[in-house]
Amino acid sequence: MTDTPQIPAEINPVEPPMQFDSPEFAFDLEIDRFLMAPQARQAFGVTGNGLTVAVLDTGLNPIHIDFAGRVVAQRNFTPDNNNNADDATDGNGHGTNVGGIIVANGDHKGIAPAANIIPLKVLRNTSGGSFVWIEQALDWVIENRVRYNISAVCMSLGDGQNYTAEDGIPYAIETMQTKIRTLKAAQVAVVIAAGNDFFPHHSQQGMSYPAILRECVSVGAVYDADEGGFQYHSGAIAYSSKAGQITPFSQRLHPTKNSDTYTDIFAPGAPVTSSGINGPHGESIQHGTSQATPVIVGVILLMQEFYRRATGQLPEVDDLVTWLRRGGAPIYDGDDEHDNVQHTHLEYIRVDALSAVDAVRRHLQKQLLEKSIATS
Repeated sequence: MTDTPQIPAEINPVEPPMQFDSPEFAFDLEIDRFLMAPQARQAFGVTGNGLTVAVLDTGLNPIHIDFAGRVVAQRNFTPDNNNNADDATDGNGHGTNVGGIIVANGDHKGIAPAANIIPLKVLRNTSGGSFVWIEQALDWVIENRVRYNISAVCMSLGDGQNYTAEDGIPYAIETMQTKIRTLKAAQVAVVIAAGNDFFPHHSQQGMSYPAILRECVSVGAVYDADEGGFQYHSGAIAYSSKAGQITPFSQRLHPTKNSDTYTDIFAPGAPVTSSGINGPHGESIQHGTSQATPVIVGVILLMQEFYRRATGQLPEVDDLVTWLRRGGAPIYDGDDEHDNVQHTHLEYIRVDALSAVDAVRRHLQKQLLEKSIATS
């Protein structure tokens, strides 16, 4: 008789972003031109207003002007900050960078600059985190989602492994999967980073846990511009970069490998300038699927706002994924990359914010047309 698999005790530490005391330049996210986010906000009158994102990460810099008046709650599940459960202050910078990409509206402007944010600290400043804390944070979201209008959860974290299916995970996942499924049933999108370890895993297809779970929205990373070469701590090297090119660190899983759980969407994630932890005007820069994930969360908030304004309710998470992919642009893995990883030579999809919200509009328009025909 075999022992029951257990959840892993620890998550690897996240890499702190580069920090600055104030913005080098005053601008929206530099990925905006590639992403078409400003055009989406203007064309459809959406900003994330009335919605809230819960960010499970290293916490948040609550005094930053980028978040002024919109941190509606916070919770700390780690021993950091003197074990104060009500203090989710970020001493690493990762969570603040992620949160700013989604909702910043001060020195920086995020994808959904009118949305509220709740930092749930599940990663320590220096020594990683625990999946137990993540499960506790998801319970908190389930219990408080209605009170705070939580419509999305951002999880830029993972176990560093590389799975092609849920049954390949060597520990119990039922509790985590049940919580994410519960949120999905309540139209709350749980968006998770695919992972940054494509090079250490010898360029084999796969994603980390919990991104491999089919109930979530999984996200890989692309570059948004030609910014030269980059070398990463994982060993991955991009000798050059180009808009739409998959980053050499990004894990990826194609539908032909697993039609039930695959990398749903790619987004710009290298490098991304956002809010920082050095005071009320701090700035940070980081690369990763950790940065691509909040980009998708921000776009989802815009889509949810547009849909809710028209229907009075949130859309199903599967519909959000359909619209993200329908409005996305194809990217081919292996056509223009110059790096030190092997390529799948398969086509994936990267996000376009304007087309994603327009895909929602087209869906609603079709529904109206079908209803009109049915009643005529």
